[in-house]
Amino acid sequence: MQSLIWYESLNERDYMYLLEIDPDVVSYRSQPLKISYTLNNQLRRYTPDFFVQRRSREQIVEIKPEKRLNQDQNLQLFQVMNSLGQSQGWEFVVITDKMIKKEPLLSNLKLLYRYAQIRLTLQNLMLCHQYFTNQPPIPLLTAQNHLQPQGISPAMLLKLIFLGFLETDCQNQLIAQSQISLFSRDISGEL
Repeated sequence: MQSLIWYESLNERDYMYLLEIDPDVVSYRSQPLKISYTLNNQLRRYTPDFFVQRRSREQIVEIKPEKRLNQDQNLQLFQVMNSLGQSQGWEFVVITDKMIKKEPLLSNLKLLYRYAQIRLTLQNLMLCHQYFTNQPPIPLLTAQNHLQPQGISPAMLLKLIFLGFLETDCQNQLIAQSQISLFSRDISGEL
């Protein structure tokens, strides 16, 4: 979320946190286009919440509270958008508030996002890369204590986790004892 992105609900805002850390997401736009369609002989307009460009596909994403999924007007809209999306080569996806608000993942992402604007230098990156290369996962606090004398602040480590340079299990609450390591997922087969 490095630039201003419009959202109409807190669920949409929270979904952007998930998009920001999803390694499969290349880019995304909110309120990306207006779609006209005919339903029951009436011309209607629809603006999806997001257009998401992933490595292997493009998605039109609608954010809805789970309690509203089975309303007739939504079911009709989803059916039309699914067909229209397929004709355009897009996948139509409905994301619910319950899918978004998984804790402690969402709280961890919000915490990490606070450090997204922390300034890093190439030297900071090189020091961290050197330190974490061949290092087994290590508690965040231990890494902070080892790296702080070299000018690497705790905030910088959190930014590196946010950027995906370092990794931790965000499905568990991020605490001083959380294990962190150099990002290790092999994406060469995905490129």
